[in-house]
Amino acid sequence: MNRTFLIIKREYVQAVCKKSFIITTILVPILSIALCGLLPHFLSQAKSDEQKVVAVIDQTPGSPYAAQIQDSQEYRYNVIAGGVDDGQCDYHAIYRGSEQSLYALVVIPSDFDKNTQVHIYSEKSVNGGLEREITHSLRKAVRQQRIQTSGIDSLEQVIKYCTPEITTANIKWSKEGEETVSSAEISMFIGLGLAGLTYMFVIIYGAMIMNNVVEEKTNRIVEVIVSTCKPFELMLGKIVGVALVGLTQIALWAVILSVVGAVFGITSMAASMGEMSGVADAMAVSSLPQDSSLYHIVEILLGIDYAQILICFILYFIGGYLLYASLFAAFGSAVDQASDASQFTGPIVMVMVFALYAGMFCMENPDAPLAFWCSMIPFTSPVVMMIRLPYDLPWYELAGSLVLLYATAIGLLFLSARIYRTGILMYGRKFTFREILGWIR
Repeated sequence: MNRTFLIIKREYVQAVCKKSFIITTILVPILSIALCGLLPHFLSQAKSDEQKVVAVIDQTPGSPYAAQIQDSQEYRYNVIAGGVDDGQCDYHAIYRGSEQSLYALVVIPSDFDKNTQVHIYSEKSVNGGLEREITHSLRKAVRQQRIQTSGIDSLEQVIKYCTPEITTANIKWSKEGEETVSSAEISMFIGLGLAGLTYMFVIIYGAMIMNNVVEEKTNRIVEVIVSTCKPFELMLGKIVGVALVGLTQIALWAVILSVVGAVFGITSMAASMGEMSGVADAMAVSSLPQDSSLYHIVEILLGIDYAQILICFILYFIGGYLLYASLFAAFGSAVDQASDASQFTGPIVMVMVFALYAGMFCMENPDAPLAFWCSMIPFTSPVVMMIRLPYDLPWYELAGSLVLLYATAIGLLFLSARIYRTGILMYGRKFTFREILGWIR
């Protein structure tokens, strides 16, 4: 074990002291905050200040609809008077002959009251924003006109009364009958986020192990190392060392995000929510207006069992990492260059992608047979279970899934060690899956 600890220390220090590790650790939280918070704001402000001119011809009797299309920040509408359709109107000549450069020409036909179809002419494809503005304005105008011509008093109020907005409140019972508010959308968001983190970290740090193995094999350093330690100790040290690197990076990201959250007041809000859940849930929530959205969000967040989700996330992350990291280390030892590893790592990545898609399918139906079996299969359970966790699974499903995951991970660890001890000393050609199976035997 002393040799294994030395290898773990070497792998950890070597990775943590790299400039790429430091830069990535700093940049990822900054980029995440920028993409999630600042980028949408800048994109919303990136619209052009110049208004596009759109001509409108209303050929219906009395031309009542053209005036209902109001100018917006992006479009300015010019109504062309006297637009009664005589069947021979040259719209292209009107478009070309306009004193202003037109972006599009909107024609409201004379039979618009019957077929409710509008023609938009232009010399290039118009964007969806113009179509949405036109249809929204005319839909509102047609609705108002039909209500007025119906001859029924207070018809608009009757329509509003008969078409209410329905909202739902998901109430979850505990075994003791206590009620907590839950939300399917928030559960889906939490589950998908945890599944994405598991997928990302397993791929990133598994590839890191494979690259380290290939590098040492190419430089022939591994021949010196295995003269003083067993191949299994070397492989185990690499897997554990890289795992510690990943946990260190996650911890640093959490610290950076906490500091940023403290600057913007997010941490204080989370702390106050934690106090509410631990001291006086009902009193804290009841102090907010019950018709406010913050009231419902806080009530839902307080009903989530964060301790169970965090513990299960750590267990599945470690189990999934051990399983896939052992495969990456074994297949990395069977190649001489990182570019040749795609023939072995391709199937691994495909399994992970399938697990992610299966988990996304399980968001709509977390109790479906596909969701259950993918939660039991060790190669997909680390991702799929993250999505199913917020839906309060039975304890025996969690226990069975974890037992299968760790049993398979430990078994693959020993099988990969048999591949590793032979592959790290084999040079000069590419190896097939059949030859690798022979190394196991």
